[in-house]
Amino acid sequence: MIFGRTYTIKKDADLVALISEGDNRAFRELLNRHQNAVYGFALRLLNGDTQEAEDVAQETFLRLFRVSGNYHPSASLKTFLFRIARNLCIDFFRKKRPDMLGELPDTPEKDTPLDLLEKAIDTDRLEKSIRKLPVNQRTALLLRHNEQMNYNQISEVMNLSISAVESLLVRARQKLRLELLKNKQEFH
Repeated sequence: MIFGRTYTIKKDADLVALISEGDNRAFRELLNRHQNAVYGFALRLLNGDTQEAEDVAQETFLRLFRVSGNYHPSASLKTFLFRIARNLCIDFFRKKRPDMLGELPDTPEKDTPLDLLEKAIDTDRLEKSIRKLPVNQRTALLLRHNEQMNYNQISEVMNLSISAVESLLVRARQKLRLELLKNKQEFH
């Protein structure tokens, strides 16, 4: 029998408090709860760079571990983690690969069954179009649609006003529509 605390019903903030007391099981529990979401977000924001996304996810949780004693939940832990991950991705763009802000690499073609070809083409076009968006627009769009965050949560992650988030999303959607229409016309 395992002795110790049970974490299945604990709130994230309670687990962070336990981490600050040196409880490694609490850290593993938070890692299990949020690592896939943080990694997936970083992967999409970094245009599919799996190695860098892994590094960002690891560094995100290391930073959580380091600041656990000073963490005061003004927002959800997920929002806090996404803010850290977003900032790390932006640092990556600025320091390591400044050229990524200009041209973005194409994704390799994937083999799909014939009956799913059209859907795969549409998905590929959408992904390529999203990659062409400026980083802030792409971030807001991914947080809203892939992570189902509300405007308030996005504003906290991005450290922007809600009206700025709304504006980013409107511009991102407009650019996506134009890009997808352009791609569709070129295809036909």
